[in-house]
Amino acid sequence: MTMDLSQNSSIVLETKNLDVQVPGRTLIKQLNWQVKQGERWCLIGRNGAGKSTLLRIIAGIQPISSGETLWQGKNIASYTSEDLAKIRAYAEQSPVAGIGLRAIDVVLAAQWPWHEKESANHQLAMDALNVCDVVHLANAQWQTLSGGERQRAALAACFAQNTKALILDEPTSHLDVGHQVSLLGTLVERSRTCQQTVIASLHEIGLIGRGFTHALLLIEDGSYLAGPVSETINPTNLEKSLGHPIAEAATATGQIIYVPA
Repeated sequence: MTMDLSQNSSIVLETKNLDVQVPGRTLIKQLNWQVKQGERWCLIGRNGAGKSTLLRIIAGIQPISSGETLWQGKNIASYTSEDLAKIRAYAEQSPVAGIGLRAIDVVLAAQWPWHEKESANHQLAMDALNVCDVVHLANAQWQTLSGGERQRAALAACFAQNTKALILDEPTSHLDVGHQVSLLGTLVERSRTCQQTVIASLHEIGLIGRGFTHALLLIEDGSYLAGPVSETINPTNLEKSLGHPIAEAATATGQIIYVPA
């Protein structure tokens, strides 16, 4: 029998009945979620809702307690760490690096999954640093960089991997406003031109409309809402997820934004 996979061919990531747990608690219950190629998902929820834990699970860094995670239709457990690294790049919330390493070293090291085909691509690394506005700090010691500069160097490391998907844990948290907007513009461009998928946790709800196509809202009772931004993002749902009243406003250019009420 021939199976028609045409409607599922663009699914990059899927979770089936996934429970996101920490010791003594289930943070997200029975998560059934599909992420397709080129989509840009933001994860919204209060502190402790499970955003970072979920990102570590789908990145393959934290083991699954119950349920399944599939990348390109294959169970995540069937991938070697090297093969998984060719599919997704992951940037943690507070990036760290070894003493003595420079920003360029961190970006070059991120290219390790491709070592069997070619040596680390120095120009690609420099281009990624340039996109993230830290190319002038390529030779700076990691320990001398500010929090925002480290964040941008870590994002450059993700970009230099050229993976199908980016998993970013609060990528805008240490950035000033200008770099927040610039980063989101870069993510939009990459998803449109390269069909790169983005999954990012976010606290700055005013930025949702600038860069994301879809949202996963985590609710305190372990439930969730998932779907296009146009269907899931509104003051009622945001208040349910964040536990605080949210107001809708419009900018001078007519863009709808959300702010704490």
